[in-house]
Amino acid sequence: MNVKESEIEYKSFYTIIFSTNYFFQGITTSVFTVIIPIYLIMLVGGISASEIAFLASIILIPWALKVFFAILSDKFGSKRLGRRKPYILGPIMIAGIVWFFLSIPNIATPNNALLVFTLAGVLINFGVAISDTALDGFIIDICPKERLGRTQGFCWGMNSVGQITGGPFLAFLLVIVKLLTVQSIFIIVGISMIITSLLMLIVKDKEYLPKFEIKVNLKNMFNNKRDWLAFFYSMLRALLDGVIVLLISIFVLIKIGVIKSNGATLTTRSGDMSIYIYQANVSFIISIGIIVGAILGGQLADLKSRRFSVMLSVLITTLSLLLFMSNISYIPLILLFASLTGAALGWRRASASAIMSQLSKKHPEMDSTYFSVAMAFANIGASIGLALSGIILDATQNYSLTFLYLALISLLVIIPLLLMNPKDYEHKFME
Repeated sequence: MNVKESEIEYKSFYTIIFSTNYFFQGITTSVFTVIIPIYLIMLVGGISASEIAFLASIILIPWALKVFFAILSDKFGSKRLGRRKPYILGPIMIAGIVWFFLSIPNIATPNNALLVFTLAGVLINFGVAISDTALDGFIIDICPKERLGRTQGFCWGMNSVGQITGGPFLAFLLVIVKLLTVQSIFIIVGISMIITSLLMLIVKDKEYLPKFEIKVNLKNMFNNKRDWLAFFYSMLRALLDGVIVLLISIFVLIKIGVIKSNGATLTTRSGDMSIYIYQANVSFIISIGIIVGAILGGQLADLKSRRFSVMLSVLITTLSLLLFMSNISYIPLILLFASLTGAALGWRRASASAIMSQLSKKHPEMDSTYFSVAMAFANIGASIGLALSGIILDATQNYSLTFLYLALISLLVIIPLLLMNPKDYEHKFME
């Protein structure tokens, strides 16, 4: 249903519908980080960590295109469905169908598994990335400003719950209860995404499209030093985003002994399904760190200084990665290092979000597009980080040297941060 802006009454259950969609976006991420990597190792029989890293970097590419999706959903809509719904319903329908495709018996074999999951992962992430962009804009369009913070916070929380609990819960049903197969997981995720997207039809939308000049407004985002430094900062801040959960999870599993490592090549015992539980638990521990770090980082950014919060997160990141270079075999301590690294990642994300949200307000005509531009640079950074990590690991065949490399590149974000003017993003200068 589409109505004029003045007639829209934001209802509480809209937040439930929005957050449910975000939740299953998180589930999708969790399946790709918890279920699919181990499934590939078991299916192929011998696969390198660099190959998994390259796969992950490729399927993240759609997220680097969010700015184009944002422009589309800002500028073009449907008289019948409104401004955002077409970009939520269509892409998610396609993503759901791809999940069904992956559930077909023998569609993936040891010879084609990497290609099949790479292509499917790209298509699924295209659907989720487009939908995510439209959902962000939809909330901004219809949610009253006095409820915007709570609404976005709850939606982000549900997305995190999906990422944290999705993979572990599905792995529990797969391995312990033996209620599911990997193929049935794909079907469940596909059906759930389609159903939750259809719920968006209940939400009232605006019947008009705001007018703005794309070229003029986009030009204003790219013709000044301030914004280029912000985008550069966003990209360098995200270099470790994809690496933390993926590479560190694999490293911890190697230390536990459920994965065997011959250089960069990984193997596991044939038919050993317990590896899913180990992987799920490791991802869960890292994700708990991410959430704790995000909360602490956001608090420090607001109460003291956003720049100080970022600098502290860089220090924690560097120290935690260097700790992985030590020859320690005590598993609880290794898990503590993993959680600490996750906390540093969440800390960086929370601080960066505060900085970029404030900077986006300097472009009120296309503030959501500006934020998408920043997130696109962040996803480019994540893809670069994953690809370079794969190259370094493949070349050195040494995890300690790879962690040293990660520790060093984590420091790069300091360069644009120090060049940026704090008056542009520190709220204490704007009171």
